[in-house]
Amino acid sequence: MSNALFAFEERSAGELAAQRLISQGLQPSAVQLRTHDVDTPGRQLDEQATGGLVTNVLDLFQGIFDWGASPHDASAYAETVRRGGAVVSVDARTEDERDAADEVMLAAGCSQHTDWTDLPTH
Repeated sequence: MSNALFAFEERSAGELAAQRLISQGLQPSAVQLRTHDVDTPGRQLDEQATGGLVTNVLDLFQGIFDWGASPHDASAYAETVRRGGAVVSVDARTEDERDAADEVMLAAGCSQHTDWTDLPTH
C-alpha cells in the first residue's frame, strides 16, 4: 500500500475530490480529508486578543499528532489546512488506484501533491 497527500486551497474542492474518489470505488477508510474552520468565534477572538498566538500553538500541537503517522513531510500541507484549505490523504492498494486518485485530484484542482510513498507493513 502507498500514500500520497493532495492539497487544495479551497476546502470545498478538497471535499468534492474526496467524495469523488469514494464514489469511484476507493474504500472510505483509504481517503482522509483534513480541514478545519478558520472563522470560528474562538479563532476570531484569539486573533483580536493575541494576534492568533493561542490558536497557532494549538494548531502546532494538533499538527504534530494528526500528521505524525504520515510518511511525508506534511508541514506545507498542514499550513494549507491552517489557512482554510483542505488536504486529502489517499492510501492506494494498487497502481490502478494510484492512477485513479491522481486523475481525480488533478481534475479537481489540487494545488500541490506528494509523490506516492510506500507505507510500512506491520
